Amino acid sequence: METEELIRKCKAINLGEGEKSRVVIGDVMKGKGRKLVSGCLLGKVLHPRGVSREGLKSALQQVWKTAEGFKVESLGGKMFMFKFASEAGKKRVLSGGPWHFERALIVLKEPSGIGEIAKQSFTQSAFWVQLHNVPVGCMEQETVKILGETIGKVEEVDADEEGECIGRYARVRISIDITQPLKKIIYLEHTGGEEIPIPVVYERLPEFCFCCGRIGHPYKECDKYEG
Repeated sequence: METEELIRKCKAINLGEGEKSRVVIGDVMKGKGRKLVSGCLLGKVLHPRGVSREGLKSALQQVWKTAEGFKVESLGGKMFMFKFASEAGKKRVLSGGPWHFERALIVLKEPSGIGEIAKQSFTQSAFWVQLHNVPVGCMEQETVKILGETIGKVEEVDADEEGECIGRYARVRISIDITQPLKKIIYLEHTGGEEIPIPVVYERLPEFCFCCGRIGHPYKECDKYEG
């Protein structure tokens, strides 16, 4: 039985006050909990089929290559916990994404709160995004950041020490709401109302639906597919 279904059924049970058992989390327990959470990442694999823990771990060992290694535990519902031996290894994996398993996106996040599984949200994932056709006069850090913010939350702008982003395209790392269609083009309005089209290219893009533009399912499984 999946975790969400088990929680739902437990909540549906009508218990009297005398039947409820409560455990109060004290300071010592909170301290140990924070230490445990700090070394973990939670992940959800947006795969149309089931995902085995062994297969996922084997695939990630080849690409993550953390010197200290990591543990993988299944949480059900294609969700997994990754426990790292060092904070540096965890941060490197989190910042090095997006990561894929069999072309499906692995949405990684640091646990929030004490890590209650049912309350974790897997709607955001960070991508390096290329912004093409940006005018030379706009290829500086602050302007590129403003452009990137029309797509999602900007985490980093690829700029030199002087804050310039001059090249074939500007490059930005953006946390994107993957429940929404991917933006393929944005517009820069110039003086006089002229609109300059800025095509958007996502690096290391996993399998996504060409019908609705969302990540998480192939087009043949989309409600809008009329094959």
